[in-house]
Amino acid sequence: MKQLTEENAREYASKKFKELPELDFKWNLIHSEGIIKILKILCENKNINKTKLFALAWIHDIGKIISEENHAELSLEVLKKDFFLDEVDIDCILNHGSLGNPKTEEGKIFRYADGLSLFTKEVLMFRFFAEAKEGFNFEEIKERIEKIYKKYKLNYAESEEILRLLEELYKKNFFK
Repeated sequence: MKQLTEENAREYASKKFKELPELDFKWNLIHSEGIIKILKILCENKNINKTKLFALAWIHDIGKIISEENHAELSLEVLKKDFFLDEVDIDCILNHGSLGNPKTEEGKIFRYADGLSLFTKEVLMFRFFAEAKEGFNFEEIKERIEKIYKKYKLNYAESEEILRLLEELYKKNFFK
């Protein structure tokens, strides 16, 4: 079993996600990059192992190669075959969704970064491209994004700092 590093996690994700259709492959890589971008903001001036979280950004959704449903649990199943995962890794992977309930400080930060990444410029641009390719029109895509924004606004209500960042990203990167 390998120790998890950002480099081997990126390589592993790039290889595994190729099993998905092209748009899903690209989505997962762009989403991972978005998480890292947000982690850099959230971890600033904190005594947190950023490198560990950056590695987890690449692999946290790897279970989607099996199924979208229960993908967090499936991610652990897949990853435990190839990597040594500690308590923080497991907490981040299992609790990364909007409704996650992480126990560790890293898990909480990772949960927020996962959701906030959906509102980075690159992720939003890709979402418009991919959903248009799937047949959705501009207004439908816009409504879907607004719905996601409202969901995260509600699910992140416990943190004023995160709500401010969510709103800032939404206003800055989402065309109104």
